[in-house]
Amino acid sequence: MSRSQHDPLKDFLVDLLRSDDPKGRSGKAKEAAVGKYNPTAPFAVIATAFVFYAPRLVELTGQAPESQVATVAASIHGYRWLLLLAAVVWIALDVVRFISHRHRAGLDAQVRQATSHLPVKIVVGFPPGITALRNAKIKLPRGAIIRPKEMDELTSAIRGSASRRTTKWTHTITHEAHRDQIVITRKETEPDTRSPRHKALEQALKDGPLKDPVVAVDCYDEAGVEIGFKITFTPSLNSGAHGFQKKVEEALAALAGDHESGRTWATDWSPSEGYLVMSLRAPLPTRVDHPLELVDENLRHLPYATAASDLTMFWDISTKSNKPHCLIVGPTGGGKTSVIRTLLTEAARRGIPFLGVDPKMIELDGLEGYPGCAAIVYDAVRSAMLVRALHCEMMARNHYVHVKKIEPSELPLLITVLDEFFILSGKWQRLAKTGDDETRETLKELDPLGAWADLAVLARSAGIRLLLGVQRPDASLFGGASGNARDNFGTRISLGNLSQDGAMMLWGDSQVGREIDTSVPGRGVALGNDGSPVDAQMWWTPNVDPHPNKWNQLSNSEKAIINGLRPEVEPQIAFYSKELRQFVESERSMATAARERGYAPEPTQLGEYLTDSAAPAAAPDDDFDAIPAHAVTEGMTVLIDDGHGNEHEATVFAVTVIRAKDTGDVTETTITFNGTGRVKNHITYGPHEVVFLPEPDKVLETV
Repeated sequence: MSRSQHDPLKDFLVDLLRSDDPKGRSGKAKEAAVGKYNPTAPFAVIATAFVFYAPRLVELTGQAPESQVATVAASIHGYRWLLLLAAVVWIALDVVRFISHRHRAGLDAQVRQATSHLPVKIVVGFPPGITALRNAKIKLPRGAIIRPKEMDELTSAIRGSASRRTTKWTHTITHEAHRDQIVITRKETEPDTRSPRHKALEQALKDGPLKDPVVAVDCYDEAGVEIGFKITFTPSLNSGAHGFQKKVEEALAALAGDHESGRTWATDWSPSEGYLVMSLRAPLPTRVDHPLELVDENLRHLPYATAASDLTMFWDISTKSNKPHCLIVGPTGGGKTSVIRTLLTEAARRGIPFLGVDPKMIELDGLEGYPGCAAIVYDAVRSAMLVRALHCEMMARNHYVHVKKIEPSELPLLITVLDEFFILSGKWQRLAKTGDDETRETLKELDPLGAWADLAVLARSAGIRLLLGVQRPDASLFGGASGNARDNFGTRISLGNLSQDGAMMLWGDSQVGREIDTSVPGRGVALGNDGSPVDAQMWWTPNVDPHPNKWNQLSNSEKAIINGLRPEVEPQIAFYSKELRQFVESERSMATAARERGYAPEPTQLGEYLTDSAAPAAAPDDDFDAIPAHAVTEGMTVLIDDGHGNEHEATVFAVTVIRAKDTGDVTETTITFNGTGRVKNHITYGPHEVVFLPEPDKVLETV
């Protein structure tokens, strides 16, 4: 049957069973809920006017004053004021009827347009309200259904029509489905006492990423200014994601703006409960001197920085720590050396010995001879011997645990510092190629890079903790032969601004550590106690070198810090291997002899000649900056070995990096130069080889 044809039986049943009420969505109403308005007040006005002028009208008709008509007119005229009052009341009622009719007509149109239902009856409360509807009940057809979207449209329409006349009232529209009616009530609008900050947050979140957000003031300060907001929302999958929370936090902080107190905004999330709290936190200090008191009762927590809200950051070196090794990334002058001094002096205060490697000979020299310092090594070959001796110590400790059947936590801790790791590995690489036969054979036998890879992975269980300092992060520190070393370096600190790749490798977020205020010495990012990176101010620890040239440059307050940090009892190192014990003994004797017979020539000026007695000593190895070969970029100037132990500057023409398909680790790097003279056109580097720079260069961190 086509749509244009009708079924007589169906039409009969529909007419029989259809409600007598007006039809809603698809039918036609028998009559509208709001009829035509018919005023009645004019009749009262005419009657009142007739009563007022009745005697005059009788005179005009020529009736005698004694006539019956004149008597009746005079009698009616006596009630003129009473009739006038009745007319006024009648007019007022007619005005009320008109206002009520206007409200009913408006509601009728709004209900039909928003819901497609034709109201059965509309009752407006008395008095109806002149500027805004007072209250009303709208009767709907039986079983009428109103969808949420339609209800929202109806609510907006009713409130919008009322707000055009006045903003004094706020209307509430409720659909009582069980009674088939809509109830409208009003209440006086409360004055808007929200601050511009509160309004901005609500307006931005209305159509923002959070679902059904509601912003409320959580607390005020003594001056009545908001210092905390609580934002409730409907929990969702996004609200539990760390990346989503980070973006929302940044947006909220930008919307809230700088607070009058100078403090910054912090956000605490409770996604499972459906709310977050924005509160003010104290700004980071611009300088924090190393405290003299122990700020943490746990002697295996080495504090080094202060984060927001006076939170103390620490390196957990305990056996139960999931981040036993520490990585510090920072450019020259960024405060990296001060952080290392802070950690080592804190370790010495807790009875933990340390030893270190300083290839630049200027970073850790002040710690030589400090209580708890076993040795500070400067020579590249001796550094390779130390790394191998540490490897033997690690194996001896593991053997001791195996034989004695003790827990690894019973082993004494030992901290090893490797500062400027890329420069150190570059020196090993250069000596392995250009050194004498004995040196090349020694480095080949020691295999310091292989020993380092084992230490990074296995030293944790042996009680050996590694403290690594580099100028820029790179995947070669952790990839390839290093196994799971990346996870072991859980405590990470960055100073200065990182590149996008460096931030992604170090923090897992390409935006963290890229907007550090470098004008504040010691400002950086540290791994929070909850595992998330936070901005922090590193503690300032002065140079502890007691040499007069260093000591006399310190202020009285700095001298007080050093004296307060110095442990009364010198920590002793326990050796489990003869290799490490013999190395430390020989290194200490060599250091003592160097201090007693050490000589450095005084500087000269042009035109001056050196005498034989003032002949300069052999120059130490050049302290060039070094970067991994795969971090080199086109146009960069690097130092190239000519095969005879001499290095020349050369400009990089092209760089080809080959990575493993399964892991993405660098396997080989080929650097192409514009060949001139004895400089090779193509040089191939291994995955862990480095390239020297003629001077510190700003390059991107690589992953």
